Amino acid sequence: MNESANPAPEFSYEIDVGEVSRAGKTFHLVANESEREKVAARLQTPSVEKLEGDMKVTASKTAVRITGDITAELTRECVASLEPLQETVSESFEIDFTRIPPEAEDEENLDAPEYLEGAALDLGELLVQQLSLAMDPFPRKEGAQSLAEAYAPEEKVSPFAALKGVVGKSDDNQ
Repeated sequence: MNESANPAPEFSYEIDVGEVSRAGKTFHLVANESEREKVAARLQTPSVEKLEGDMKVTASKTAVRITGDITAELTRECVASLEPLQETVSESFEIDFTRIPPEAEDEENLDAPEYLEGAALDLGELLVQQLSLAMDPFPRKEGAQSLAEAYAPEEKVSPFAALKGVVGKSDDNQ
C-alpha cells in the first residue's frame, strides 16, 4: 500500500468492532502532546492544548453506532487581525455506520450511514474529524479590526463629488 496515499492518523485508537456488543462499550480518549501537535498541523491551527473524548460504541451484525462528547482547547488565528485567540470546543455527536455494502443508489444518499468495511474502527481519527467539524470556520477575536481596514488606502474623493446631487436633472438634459 502506498504510504503517502493513506498517511498514518495523527491521533489513533483502533478498536475491533467484533468485540463490541449491542450493550456497547465505552472509551475515554486523551491525545498526548505529540498527537496534539500533529493534529494542530493537520487542522492548520497554531496549537491544540487539549483533545479528549468519551465515546460509547454499540454494534450489531448490520450496524455500528457511536455516541460521544468531545472537549478541546485550541489556539486559533483570528481571520481579521491574524492575532492568536483561544477557542474551546465542547460538543456531543452521533455517528452511524452500516456493515451492509451499499447499493449504487445508496451511494448518492448523503444521509445514509457510512459503510464500515472490516472490523477495525479508529476512534481517534473519528474524534479528530469531529473536532474539525466543531471548530469555528471563521474565528474572530472580539473587537478585532481587519488588516484591510487598518491598512487600506484612504478613499480618494472625486473633485466632482461635491456637485453630485446639487445639479438636478431638468427636462432639457434627461
